[in-house]
Formats: sequence, C-alpha cells, structure tokens
Amino acid sequence: MIHSLFSNAFYYSGLSWIIKQMKINEGKYVLMFHGVSKNRVPKYPKEIQPDLDSKQFEKILLWLRNRFEILSPDEILTTEKHGVLLTFDDGFKNNFTNVLPILEKHLTPGLFFISTQHIKDSKDLLCFLKSQLEELGIDEYSLPKELQDDFLLGLSKYELYEMSRNSLVTIGSHSISHPFLSKCDDLKIKDELNDSKIFLENLIKREVKYFAYPYGDYNQKVMKYVKEAGYDAAFATDITNNLGNLKYEIPRIGLYSESIPYLAAKLSGIYQKPLLNIK
Repeated sequence: MIHSLFSNAFYYSGLSWIIKQMKINEGKYVLMFHGVSKNRVPKYPKEIQPDLDSKQFEKILLWLRNRFEILSPDEILTTEKHGVLLTFDDGFKNNFTNVLPILEKHLTPGLFFISTQHIKDSKDLLCFLKSQLEELGIDEYSLPKELQDDFLLGLSKYELYEMSRNSLVTIGSHSISHPFLSKCDDLKIKDELNDSKIFLENLIKREVKYFAYPYGDYNQKVMKYVKEAGYDAAFATDITNNLGNLKYEIPRIGLYSESIPYLAAKLSGIYQKPLLNIK
C-alpha cells in the first residue's frame, strides 16, 4: 500500500514528467522479471503464482517501448545508447510458453538467466518454490497439470534449446540450484558457477557470457569466482554491494506491477540512477 501511495503521488504530481526531462533519466536501465503466467487464478495463493500474467507483462512491454529503446545485452555493455534491457530469472517453462511469444510479437530482445537444476528435471522445483509450497501446505501434485506447468516447472531441454535458436534470445546462467552463494563453501560456489555454464553451453551450442546472482546475493569472493569461471559480466538486483566493479554487479530494477504510476516511479531515475558506462 505504501508503495502504491508513493507511486501515485509521484506520478500525478507531475514529478515523473519533470524528472524525465532531466539528464538523470539518461543512460541505461536493466529490468528484472521472473515467471509470467497465462492468467491469474484467484483460487490459488498468489505466493505460488508468478508476479505477472501475460496481459500485464504485455502492457508493461508496450509502455516501455513507447518510452525507451530496447537494448540487447551486448548493447548494455558496449554502446553509448540509452535504453532498457529486459532480463528474466530462473528458467521457468512459462518463459517459453508465455514470455517468448510476446517478445516475438513486439520484436523485443531478452536475456534469460537459467538455473539448471530444473532444466535437467523440470519437476525438481527450485528451493524457494519448495519452501513456499511447504509453508502453505500445498502439494505441487495437487495442482492441475496445466497450472504446474504455468506456475512452477522449469523449461525442458528441448524448450531451452529452441529458445536459444531465436535471435531475440540470449541465455545466461543463474547457477545450478539457486543458492545463497555467499553462504556456500568455495567448492560449492565453483560448481554452481562452472557446471551451470558448461551444461548450458553444451545444450545450446553457444557461449554463455552472463551470470545473475541468485537472490542478488554475492560478495567479493563470489564475484572473483564469477570472473574466473569466464563470465563477461554479472547482474545483481535492485540493491548492490558496491564492491567497485560495476561490470560484475550490474544493478537491475524489478518490475512486479503493470500500474503506470508504479512504472513511472521506478523508471524515473530517482528509484535507481541510470547506468552510463559499464566498465
């Protein structure tokens, strides 16, 4: 409610328009999404459903396209263009069934960060989903098969390969099992970084150059191992640790609502300063 009140006050006061005219709004933003369902299903708890459904996501995309140039991952790192990069975390099946058709419809590139555990076995749910289901006392198999696919399951190997062949799609790594990497021992960190990269590259037959920290959790040691694993850049979340290497802690803005005041506030330049040169 507080976020909603702030967003509305910011938007309807005219501040968002004023900020858009200022140089603080120049530069680049990296946006963070996760799963996108076909539709909302009120019968089931919102905690096990993606934050956005297809209609909401398309509304956000149209709003963005009317205001920003949409950039590719390489353009974020190598050009002076201003605009936004769309990223998607975790590797849910709904990225293939629901997100990709909308990106194709609007010729919009996206960077997909894949946790490989539920690619190897799409029913091996990621840890945060397992915890949410346990807390709510829900057996995943009690959901209809179409909702398991739409809310919970990972991409199949075939779906991921097919996505990777699309010129709009770039595949990045999001570790194997989506752990808090700063809490892992050195061997576990290396395995999560290296094995996920190798698995993805063998599957899609392309280089995997980008990494996103699960939960946005990292420290100096984790960042060092990301570099050693051969990633060209790494992405955090809304909050970064500011360890002095922007290329390996690129901030992102999470978008979880299609509300216009909310979007205007988040992309005003006040919520997070736009990126200029990433080095």
